[in-house]
Amino acid sequence: PFTILLMGVDGTGDGIENMTANGDSLVLVTFNPETFKATMLSIPRDSYVPITCMGNKKNKITHSSWGGEKCIMQTIENLTGVDIDYYVKINFNGLVELVNILGGVEVDVEYSFCEQNSQRQFGDSTIYVEKGLQTLNGEQALAYSRNRHPNPEYCSKEWTNYDSNDFVRGAHQQDVIKAILTKIKDIRDLNTLYNLLDTISNNMATNMSVDTILSFYNLAKDLSNKLTNSTSIEDMLNIEKLYLN
Repeated sequence: PFTILLMGVDGTGDGIENMTANGDSLVLVTFNPETFKATMLSIPRDSYVPITCMGNKKNKITHSSWGGEKCIMQTIENLTGVDIDYYVKINFNGLVELVNILGGVEVDVEYSFCEQNSQRQFGDSTIYVEKGLQTLNGEQALAYSRNRHPNPEYCSKEWTNYDSNDFVRGAHQQDVIKAILTKIKDIRDLNTLYNLLDTISNNMATNMSVDTILSFYNLAKDLSNKLTNSTSIEDMLNIEKLYLN
């Protein structure tokens, strides 16, 4: 079994190296390749916990990203007691690029809403997403991953008639992650995988080697070939959703 920390940082520009933006999306994924069981643990950004690189003084866990990947990983390891093997950090542009390269992702949207775009713009740039099963483009997937409260000052009532919070947002982030994995598992050509990694490389950082990424890709492809009738990642894996109280 291995554990990956998925970090979404609230950076709007291109380039992720040395980016110290807040870690607004924190999802700990543990996978057992023998049992094909996975757990996804969402950690709310405002969790008030001891931060290792701040002398273990308490602060919002999102601020631990200011100390880099090592700080946020150690902070979460101390909080959960789980050793983290790998991390994947992606910013706004990286998620938009990834979803668009995959041709969009299918998500059952919980409610109709409006949200800023990837450059934090409303007005003519406002992103609108309708309730129901949708194929979301990159901007829409990012908006669904970020949204946690209505925006009545920017949008009409039809787009603001819901209640949400950071726990709901964590569930939506898990839905987007699963939708991305579902599309990635269908990649059959190594050149396509390399092109995908190359396109998003400027806006994504990871401590995985290329060999490690290929081993995970081959594992997913082998599993997918055995389950040829499966359409979603949940058909292939036993995924348990976890949330911090």
